[in-house]
Amino acid sequence: MRSRTKILPLVMVLGLILNQLNAQKWEIKTGESLQYKVAFSSGMTGSVKGGEATLSVKPSTTKIGNVTVYQASLKGGTTGIIEWFYQVSNNYETFINTQTNAPVMYRQSVRENKYTNADTVYFNQAGRTATYKNKKIAIPNNTHDFVSMIYYVRTLDMSKLKKGDSFVIPFFTADKVVNSKIIYNGLENIRANSKTVMCYSFKPQVGKGKVFTQDYPATIWISADTDRIPMLIEAQMKMGKVKMELMKR
Repeated sequence: MRSRTKILPLVMVLGLILNQLNAQKWEIKTGESLQYKVAFSSGMTGSVKGGEATLSVKPSTTKIGNVTVYQASLKGGTTGIIEWFYQVSNNYETFINTQTNAPVMYRQSVRENKYTNADTVYFNQAGRTATYKNKKIAIPNNTHDFVSMIYYVRTLDMSKLKKGDSFVIPFFTADKVVNSKIIYNGLENIRANSKTVMCYSFKPQVGKGKVFTQDYPATIWISADTDRIPMLIEAQMKMGKVKMELMKR
């Protein structure tokens, strides 16, 4: 009986350890679909619902060449009164290697009022090149695009991060690579979809320019559970604040 009573607590401890390890691990889930509302607020307009967005992964994997990939997309557009004077319909797609979580291909279709643009980028992660408009551009290993970077951050082992830690993710934009420093802001309770949720908080480096007045104008909150859902994104721009809040999953 003594040996049995010693074994049972040991089994319980091992079970707790395994559960903790599983809680730290996150993998991209086929069929995941997250719906967001997008709002804009400024001193002139107050708070106005400006659009809707969907972040989703296709129900099944596909292949590009001999590489099995997840197909994920971020689609968004304006709604309501905002469309009276400004219309947006954007679609960003990434094809992520199921083994490495790095993108193989990225494409986007953008329409903002009369402006339209369509781009495709092919990534050769092993050869460290990206092909954009028939031009090969050198890239670091594990270079990401706008959408794949969201999924990559969700796969990180959060247990190893301490508040104030930072890491760099190279991502491809237009015809160049930008090394974005991302600061981990620790655990925070936030309100999203009328619920209080404990989240990991991240501040990505964007850089000052025509749109932003700060190097770190945005904060991304990812749920601190096994689902790792991007619950809320806020960004301070020159003209006001944009807020992207989860509404349905």
